[in-house]
Amino acid sequence: MSQYVSRLGSSRVAPRLRFPAGLSGSFPGGHRKPRRIAMLSVHTSPLHQPGTGDAGGMNVYIVELAERLAAINIEVEIFTRSTTGALPPAVELSPGVLVRHVDAGPYEGLAKEELPAQLCAFTHGVMQAWAGQRPGYYDLVHSHYWLSGHVGWLAAQRWGVPLVHAMHTMAKVKNASLAEGDTPEPAARVIGETQIVSAADRLVANTAEEADQLVRFYEAAPEAVAVVHPGVNLDRFRPADGRAAARARLGLPQDALIPLFAGRIQPLK
Repeated sequence: MSQYVSRLGSSRVAPRLRFPAGLSGSFPGGHRKPRRIAMLSVHTSPLHQPGTGDAGGMNVYIVELAERLAAINIEVEIFTRSTTGALPPAVELSPGVLVRHVDAGPYEGLAKEELPAQLCAFTHGVMQAWAGQRPGYYDLVHSHYWLSGHVGWLAAQRWGVPLVHAMHTMAKVKNASLAEGDTPEPAARVIGETQIVSAADRLVANTAEEADQLVRFYEAAPEAVAVVHPGVNLDRFRPADGRAAARARLGLPQDALIPLFAGRIQPLK
């Protein structure tokens, strides 16, 4: 992520945040530092509490990334689907980070599997927001998850700017390791992801294994894939004083086998 930020035009990062190295090569679109990025998160809002509904690690990832970019004077506007009428069309998440709510389908009762039918409406909302701005308002599109990738693909082509895409999960990878009784990801998602991989100027992978999967399963061009390990917020997470002290604080036996799960309480996890 540090390399991701530096390729946007600055080597400065926010204090007390450690970003592992990753991105290599020139940033899509050349060396000029973008002024404003359109970030797309169709199916889950960065304003949602992680651990509720479909909000989880991707929400945290998007918020932290957007705020780190804002810290080096790159404005970020995050487009997400409206799930309530109680919020205004635009909400400032933090200085330099704006969340834009797009009307696409009913506010409530719409499952993630039903969202592909709303991508046309969502794209229309993104284009409406862009139409009210001066030419060249966005310098780059960064989409997250395949639903957002389809909107980003069209937006990037319409605006004549690079598309950076993060898959987060991949249908072909999930389908290759299904447990007995699991429902495979639909063909529409597989086709959609393949199209996005082909269209993106840069694909961001969290690990070398994920980068290899993009090449192996989706025939991504290796030079288009960048491994950017997720960062660590050192204000929230820092080395503790050892396993024994932690167990003593929690009242756990020193010799017990204690599994730890960090994630959303959801059957598939």
